[in-house]
Amino acid sequence: MNKGLFFVLLGAIFECGWAYGLKHADSNLEYLITICFICVSFFSFMSAFKYLLASVAYTLFIGFGTLFIVSAEILTDYFNGNSVDYLRLFFIVTLLVGVLGIKGVKN
Repeated sequence: MNKGLFFVLLGAIFECGWAYGLKHADSNLEYLITICFICVSFFSFMSAFKYLLASVAYTLFIGFGTLFIVSAEILTDYFNGNSVDYLRLFFIVTLLVGVLGIKGVKN
């Protein structure tokens, strides 16, 4: 894995964390942690520009970020006893294939 993809994945993981934090934060400490996640996410995303074209980095960042956020939401629903929406899973897999396809075509 090259450094650009590493930074994009790291940023997308922290994007998932801060999106979750914005939804569930109740205290000042939780908001502070969320702000730190935002900073790490954006710094990682900007660091990816040194190794990837901006269009590729942006597409990967948004694709993986969406994948991680929706996957976390699906898992949370599942563990809370809600049923899994298989059509939603299908579209998440389609998104993942598309994002990985963009990365594969670029190489």
